[in-house]
Amino acid sequence: MTEKDSSKQLLTKQDVNKAWTKWWLYAEVSSNDVVFQGIPHMLSIMDPLRKLYPDDEDYKDALSRNSQFYNTEGTIGAVVNGMTLSMEEERAMGENVPDEVIYSIRTALMGPMAGIGDSLIWGTSKAIALSIATTFALAGNVLAVPAALLFPLVTYFIGRWMYGLGYDLGRGAVMNMLKSGIMDKIITASGILGLMVMGALSAENVGLELMVEFTLANTADPISIQGMLDSVAPGLLPLGIIGLVYLYLKKNNNKYGTLILLIIVLALVCSFFGIV
Repeated sequence: MTEKDSSKQLLTKQDVNKAWTKWWLYAEVSSNDVVFQGIPHMLSIMDPLRKLYPDDEDYKDALSRNSQFYNTEGTIGAVVNGMTLSMEEERAMGENVPDEVIYSIRTALMGPMAGIGDSLIWGTSKAIALSIATTFALAGNVLAVPAALLFPLVTYFIGRWMYGLGYDLGRGAVMNMLKSGIMDKIITASGILGLMVMGALSAENVGLELMVEFTLANTADPISIQGMLDSVAPGLLPLGIIGLVYLYLKKNNNKYGTLILLIIVLALVCSFFGIV
């Protein structure tokens, strides 16, 4: 699939970038339970549609067509928005692009792209970025602020590229990406990176030491249980705590508030009795 011929375009690169920026700003602003992101999608391309359809009736039809049910992830899913704008441009130039084609392609692809975007952007990238920012913050480093702002900044430019990709390659862009397996490889690699980062941050920031000691007969120095564990595998207790937290969340459907209270109570009780 080749890029669009600029000599056969009605929209400029500036038009496309402005449409993306509006989508980035509006994606979740006026979402509702009827058409979800249909209205934000329509609002983001109002100006390009006006340029494509000077006739008022054609313009109204285009607005109505693009305000129907739509729900995807705003960054990776932006490729579908760009593709929709490309199809509208083809239609305005006289190509046979019926309403049903625009509806069906947008509806068919919004789900898969939402799954990819949720995993890659919100499930992995955000966790990594905010974990790094949290590490800086705990150390009192001012880099915590730019590290936290790095996530929206990077996702803005990723989304802009995806939007432009969808527009340039047209209706076949996403299908080619899905069939090639590129996105699956990216998700797998990001997941591995995310696990490595989260593991390193957990080892660095989760601390637990047993204070219990005992003395054997005929020995002068007390024996520390913590020392024995460290001789087997340093950081074994923090790893165990993280594993228990994971099992709890998996079994109890992500009850974060209850988990936090439980950890606080156990920490206070164990500290009071000199266990940790």
